Amino acid sequence: MTPPIYVCPRCGRRYSLQEYREDRFCRRCGTYLTLERGGTPINEAGDEESSQGVWLPEGYEVRRSQLEFIKEASEALEEGEIFMGSAPCGTGKSLASLLAVLPRLDDGKLLICFRTRSQLHIYLKELRALKRGVMAVSFISKRDMCPMKKASSTYFDFLEECRRLRRNCEFLREPYCRYFLKIQRRRREAERLALDCAKRILSPLETMRRMSRRGFCAYEAMKGVLDRVDVFLGTYHYAFDPRIRSSLLKSLGVDLSDVYLIVDEAHNLPAFSRELLSDQLTETTVEGAIKETEVFEHEDLPSVKDCLEILDEEVFKRAERILGKDDLRRLNPGDLSDLFLERYGVAGPEAAEVLHEYGEEVRETRDRLGYERIFSYNHRVGEFLLNFFEKRAEEYIHLVRKDLRGRVILEVRSLDGREITDPVLRQAKGSILMSGFLSPLNVYRDLMLYQRVGVRLREFESPFPPENRLILAAGDVSSRFERRTEEMLERWREYIEAVLRVNKGNVAVFFTSYDLMHTLLPHVRTERKVVVEQPKTRRRQVIDQLESSGNNVLFGVMGGKFSEGVDYPNNILTCVVAVGLPYATWNVYQRALISYYNRQFPGKGRLYAYLTPAILRLIQACGRVHRSPADKGCIVILDERITHPNIKKQLPRYFQREMKTVMSPRECAQQIKAFWEGFSGNSPVRYLE
Repeated sequence: MTPPIYVCPRCGRRYSLQEYREDRFCRRCGTYLTLERGGTPINEAGDEESSQGVWLPEGYEVRRSQLEFIKEASEALEEGEIFMGSAPCGTGKSLASLLAVLPRLDDGKLLICFRTRSQLHIYLKELRALKRGVMAVSFISKRDMCPMKKASSTYFDFLEECRRLRRNCEFLREPYCRYFLKIQRRRREAERLALDCAKRILSPLETMRRMSRRGFCAYEAMKGVLDRVDVFLGTYHYAFDPRIRSSLLKSLGVDLSDVYLIVDEAHNLPAFSRELLSDQLTETTVEGAIKETEVFEHEDLPSVKDCLEILDEEVFKRAERILGKDDLRRLNPGDLSDLFLERYGVAGPEAAEVLHEYGEEVRETRDRLGYERIFSYNHRVGEFLLNFFEKRAEEYIHLVRKDLRGRVILEVRSLDGREITDPVLRQAKGSILMSGFLSPLNVYRDLMLYQRVGVRLREFESPFPPENRLILAAGDVSSRFERRTEEMLERWREYIEAVLRVNKGNVAVFFTSYDLMHTLLPHVRTERKVVVEQPKTRRRQVIDQLESSGNNVLFGVMGGKFSEGVDYPNNILTCVVAVGLPYATWNVYQRALISYYNRQFPGKGRLYAYLTPAILRLIQACGRVHRSPADKGCIVILDERITHPNIKKQLPRYFQREMKTVMSPRECAQQIKAFWEGFSGNSPVRYLE
């Protein structure tokens, strides 16, 4: 019998069985070894004959970090623990999480959820490549899967129109949805086509095109076969919005206790859950409600007009006079309720009911008369006010604010999203939460769960070579407000210009705010082509520009669309400069959030509500440089506070080890120049001429 030979799928180096058992990783490039004749299972003992292993497709690369993730996540699921992993870019966490869960689907289903659609294609690709015979369905919004959608309609208008068109199918009354009607008439054909899409693991848009060519509604057809699929993929709403989750579980034919849950980019989940519990009302909606009373008669119309007048004059018009742009004030819901009682004779909740009931009448009238829009502004105002007066517990704050465009907005904001996240994560059959940066892990655990027991926390090392990155912190500048002088602005300018002169390849400079960026930008002198983040700037345009040459500089903000959730492929970005620490604006909401967290987690309010979100935005921005093991580049942080022990310890471990302090723009430039010279011209990046 010929002894098995193992081979590295990446570089082709071959190893004996003994060498494989000693390490299992290529000594040259660190890739997991596979049998020369095909795939190899992953198991703790390293025994290729073990039936407990997870088989991979031939030639599939598995890294050491992936094996560590699979082992930790699998053990957590086995022991009934929630698993939270902070796994830097390159860990391969998407594949690892799938390999931890898929072998368990004999007695459950898998729900994969993410904040935005950009993560969807990664999982679809991995599921197809694994070839495990699973059936998977992924949804984006119902409107985006509809071949009849109107580009100009709002999402609410679309849902109302969809509901009406489906209802009209029953009586063949125009207008009706021919795609939905065909499903009613040829359900078996639609079902066969939907199951084929699930077996092929098609994307939502691929599914929509395929189904609509055959005349079927993709959303309804795929919904009809959910009880036979193994994996469902969608945004956070499908897992954490109670109404949407209930509908999904009903279609899947399971309880939450039968579902394994993978939550990607989980650092977004605390803010998402707070947003889900929050609500807001704009002056535009109130103005629409007032105009609505001029069209639709009702016996309570005088009362409706009185309520709207109080809301318009005493809240919105007054706020318009006293608030500046981007300003906000705290509002006591009891005071507003008393105002309704004083001026109208009933308290706030009763006034809200009056508006809500009138809105219901308007909706019914619109529907009966065949209006294109079934929406009612008064219904929306009443719905908001019911929320506003009902949510008075300490975990809510009531605000009136004016945004940057000068619009007045009335809000009720949640300070604690655990009532959304805790029941889901605890009741699921197993939960894996992960992100490229989910640190400090104990903070995110506390923000998502009421109890600390039954949770496994793991931070994984960056798999990228440390020699490919340079991390610098300037020790003589700070974005602290009291130090933001003309001298400090000048020092920042000197640092930025020094980096732009010596760095090889494209540079991104990210600021703490648009105000700071626009203050400093006119004074920066450079020969590079300047690209400035604007509201209408498209990601694809910026990527194309950076790919065209290495002589560009991108100016943007931390927390903006170019510093988070975007990949810069093929090392087209070789340096990030972070100007300051991106703390949230210090206002009444931020103070309330810190105060609330201090009560929930004594002495930790600033860490949970202020420092941790700032570090997250910083690390997200810095992470744009290194997207693969071959990427080389520099990270420059222009704020000395990052070196303070209480802040530094919140950074990823490799940041803490590798970060060097520089005390002048000249020293910064020397470090960057030496870094690039160390590659002796072998760097793949395009050098600045």
